[in-house]
Amino acid sequence: MSTDKYLALITSQHRKPRFEQVVSIAVNPLIDALLFLRNLNSNFDLNTAKDSPLEILAEWVGAPNSVPNAFPIAYFGFRDQPSALPFAEQDGTDWGGFWRESGMSNSSAMQMNNVLFKKVINAKIKLNNTDCSLDSAKEIISMITDKKFTIKDNNDMTVTFNFLNTYEDWERELVRMMFPLPAGVRLLFGGENDY
Repeated sequence: MSTDKYLALITSQHRKPRFEQVVSIAVNPLIDALLFLRNLNSNFDLNTAKDSPLEILAEWVGAPNSVPNAFPIAYFGFRDQPSALPFAEQDGTDWGGFWRESGMSNSSAMQMNNVLFKKVINAKIKLNNTDCSLDSAKEIISMITDKKFTIKDNNDMTVTFNFLNTYEDWERELVRMMFPLPAGVRLLFGGENDY
């Protein structure tokens, strides 16, 4: 779409360069608005969206754009502390950690790539409309991970989730974020008692 279509509508008696320039200046913002409206649906289509429209879609449905507690942060500590680096000289090969201060998190968040981000947005849409049944939980978790898993209702206000294959910490945290739980029900991961 361009101004040529509209300039061609000017009759010969008014076809003067200055008048054509005025018409062109007046029509250009309208053409820009029409092009924007024409592409609006495709920009916010979840299958084709990227960059800021994808972020806006995530905000609309309440989907997170990162996975918290995904990666442990290396720090100096003692042998029995998970992800603690050993003490070493400054020029040693094990150097690279820092002292963790009180109240400081021992993990960092992971930004999602576009493929995972779209899966999480779709799962969040489903989560917003869930009945919190085990079937809907299986469907939602299947949307965000390709790994096999089991879900068991313990009938004591807890649900146990088990990955059947090896998994990364960020995958566990993603399941924790997206798992549909009724109020008062706790999610337990197989082999872990602290959740």
